[in-house]
Amino acid sequence: MTAKSKLIVAENVEQAYQKYRQLRLEVDAWRQERGSYWQASLSMSDESPYLPISELPQDAIIELWQRLNLSAKVEINDSDLWEMWEQLKSGNNMMEAEIATRLQIAVNGVAKLASQTVNEKGVPEQKYNPRSSEHPEKSVVACPVCGEISILAVLTAPDGKRVMHCNTCNFEWPVQRTGCLYCGSEDSKKLFYLKNEAFPGIEMGVCQVCGQYFKEIDGRMLYAADYFWEDMRTLPLNYATERWIEEQVRKDNQIN
Repeated sequence: MTAKSKLIVAENVEQAYQKYRQLRLEVDAWRQERGSYWQASLSMSDESPYLPISELPQDAIIELWQRLNLSAKVEINDSDLWEMWEQLKSGNNMMEAEIATRLQIAVNGVAKLASQTVNEKGVPEQKYNPRSSEHPEKSVVACPVCGEISILAVLTAPDGKRVMHCNTCNFEWPVQRTGCLYCGSEDSKKLFYLKNEAFPGIEMGVCQVCGQYFKEIDGRMLYAADYFWEDMRTLPLNYATERWIEEQVRKDNQIN
């Protein structure tokens, strides 16, 4: 990559971040103004997932989505938003990328109210096992609050305690310090950690036992105020890891 192309990439990332930051500020303002109203309508289940995405108030999602559209100076009728939302739920997503991104941020904003509710009310600490065919919903990668799957682990300062971070609702929960987050394998010969000097403090864990990968941020080396953005910023690591896995599979097939 030339110096000029690196500059263009940096500028694109900075522009994307500024757009993202403006939307996040709008979400924060909405939560300050309307959060308590919508939070009062949330009803927790007795066991996890306590407040899954499917049970969040749809009116709140549409309300916040519309606010983000207006912030981006895009005018869309509420009826059109509802139609796009219904189409998305039926598996037919015809939205433009930026509209879909604002919807995702709106869902995340409402989901954070769910996480806040769980944190305020408190729930018993639960033991989550690696993914199994019998109880996949109890996997350590499934968020206890919203039920969404996370592949982002964080080693927290100062002692390196390992937690999973949900980019959907922002909830965090403790997990085992070592081994694969999916199958629990602690075979060091089967668990590889890939890293790139362009992204210090971040490693990609690849398990050859189950074939899954996850991202791990070392909070002792890298401070991240927003893990959602940090995950998006480092998506090149995800793509590189997938290509590395494909290459390993190709080599194994040639050997066999």
